Amino acid sequence: MSTPERPDDVSAEAAQYAPTGRYVPEYDTTQYDPNQYGLNQYSPTQHDPIQHDLNQYDLNQYGPTQYSPAGYGSGYPPFPQPPQPPRGGTGRAVLLGVAIACIVVLAAAAVVIWMKVAGPGGSDEEQGSPPAAAAAPVTETVTSVVVDAESAAATALTDRAAADAADFRGPLNNRWTAQISAKRPGLVAEGRTWDNQAILAEFDAARGRYPQVRLLDSSDWPVFSDSGWWVTVSAQSFAGPEAALSWCVVNGLDRDHCFAKLVSSTGSPDGSTLYQR
Repeated sequence: MSTPERPDDVSAEAAQYAPTGRYVPEYDTTQYDPNQYGLNQYSPTQHDPIQHDLNQYDLNQYGPTQYSPAGYGSGYPPFPQPPQPPRGGTGRAVLLGVAIACIVVLAAAAVVIWMKVAGPGGSDEEQGSPPAAAAAPVTETVTSVVVDAESAAATALTDRAAADAADFRGPLNNRWTAQISAKRPGLVAEGRTWDNQAILAEFDAARGRYPQVRLLDSSDWPVFSDSGWWVTVSAQSFAGPEAALSWCVVNGLDRDHCFAKLVSSTGSPDGSTLYQR
């Protein structure tokens, strides 16, 4: 059965290309002669792209990313080119500056370390001075200090006795005094061993309490039976031995610490001493 729009002799192959239902006639490629239209004049061998001079167009108006000769005739804009690294000596200058800074820092650190090691004056070997001598043992140092103090106390006692002797050879000669102490170095008494420093301290304390206190060296006066004693007396020009003993009682000094003593440059020990009852 046939229709006005589709003859029955249409092949099944031709019918599959007619989705609209309309008749599509078969195309015979041999019925058209390309040469009759002169199509060969447009063949690739006759078309030379060199005949198109691109310089006759002002392509710069489209900018480097809008149009380039590489995309001429392609119908698509060219791909943008990646950014190129800066040329010139900028990179090398930066590297050179960093290297110089590192060298300066290292040099400064070396100078600081050298100054700490060397110190303000350098070592003994650098200065050419001999090494310091070893410190003396502590025991020797203490002994030296003690000996010096003892010697100084002995000198002070000698000077004091010499000054007071002038009074007893003058107006106080052959006068009674109140003897309140007699000590010499090495004496063990009153719970201690006496030395020149202790004797000097006792004399200074007595002089502070009794203004008329004097110091005598028993070796210089014949009224003493033993030499080498430092004798402390109070000389108030007593009228006799009883007046001296009264002074001892008034000041609260017992017979072991105060008695009457005659001081004379020409007398003897006999009769020169009177004790409290």
